[in-house]
Amino acid sequence: MAESNIPHDLSRRTFIKTGVAAAAVAGWPANALGEDDAESQGPLPTRGLGQSNIQVSMLNLGAGRAPNERMLNASYDLGVRYIDTADCYAKGASEKAVADWMEKTGRREEYFIVTKDHPSTPDDWVRMIDRRLEKLRTDYVDLFFVHGLGGGFRGKGDESVRDVPKMKEWGAAAEKMKKAGKVRLAGFSTHTTFPLRTDLLNNAAVGGWVDAIMVAYDPKLVRENAEFNKALDACHKAGIGLICMKEMRGVGKVEQAVPKFKEMGLTPHQAVLHAVWSDERFASICSEMPNLKILKANASAARNFKPLDDERIGAVIDLYDGALAAGYCNGCDGRCARAAGTKASLGDITRALSYHEQDGLRDDARTLYASLTPEERDWHGADLDAAKHACLCKLDFASLLPRAEQKLT
Repeated sequence: MAESNIPHDLSRRTFIKTGVAAAAVAGWPANALGEDDAESQGPLPTRGLGQSNIQVSMLNLGAGRAPNERMLNASYDLGVRYIDTADCYAKGASEKAVADWMEKTGRREEYFIVTKDHPSTPDDWVRMIDRRLEKLRTDYVDLFFVHGLGGGFRGKGDESVRDVPKMKEWGAAAEKMKKAGKVRLAGFSTHTTFPLRTDLLNNAAVGGWVDAIMVAYDPKLVRENAEFNKALDACHKAGIGLICMKEMRGVGKVEQAVPKFKEMGLTPHQAVLHAVWSDERFASICSEMPNLKILKANASAARNFKPLDDERIGAVIDLYDGALAAGYCNGCDGRCARAAGTKASLGDITRALSYHEQDGLRDDARTLYASLTPEERDWHGADLDAAKHACLCKLDFASLLPRAEQKLT
């Protein structure tokens, strides 16, 4: 199995919701915010994760940026009991931060802990769990993922891994780790391109060994991609626990009040979370929450969740349409480049720009952009109007691509 096409520390949800505020609070001691400290409220509402029915927080803390002690304390007080980390997050500092905090507070048994690694073979995966347990200083993890299955960049996925979710060898590796008491559940994360993302889900539904999947998802994408929606149904019916990631896609930058949500006391950001939770197939949303304001808002949304009706979910989808001029396409399958008659990786260029403009990850954005070949960066001469009309998300490439070239070169 090939690894992701970008450096591991650039992977996944690191880009969902970040900003300069994360740097501003880094290194602060616990309880350093005075009147803004989080007050202990008890655990957030939970949902059963697939057929395991293990209860997990509806909101989980994505530890892509190595959360400090203050933020971990605040997340506990606000009710989060689920942390998502990985071998590659913050170049290993994420697992260490989680381990340090768990060791100091003695709260390991209260938490559902997820970590991930990048195996090429089933045997690699079995060997890797020992390293993850050593780093986390725990005897077991609740869920161990193959990370970023299928890649997810450069406009195409890694087709060689299509059958992994239904291969007996991978199932045997998962069972071996479970029997050793090292993992409770096993599965994979994926935000690869379509149709590979759909194929991975369908194969998981029939493969029998996958307990849980963390998958890039949003309400607009699932409403407009019938095959993806059917694959989610297949996984849900097979008892596979589903965890959402990459649900914001630029909506987090929409700040103006929306009447339909204002009357419910929701910000646009919180409305997106409510729309995802309204899909009962999903047990939890993974979100990196780099400051107390976002953490409080997300936790409040989970604690006060009420399902949205179709009209309000439609209003959430309208938010995506309004935000996507500054966003990226969560459903990219390369159709934009094909319609434009170019070999440029339009999806990757706009993704890098969104990291720079929306998430404040300027160094990471430039690293991703620089990892593209000259041919993959050369969009000049492409029919950008055709690209826009072909794009699932109708990205305004004529506006986005020149900005990317200016800011990321």
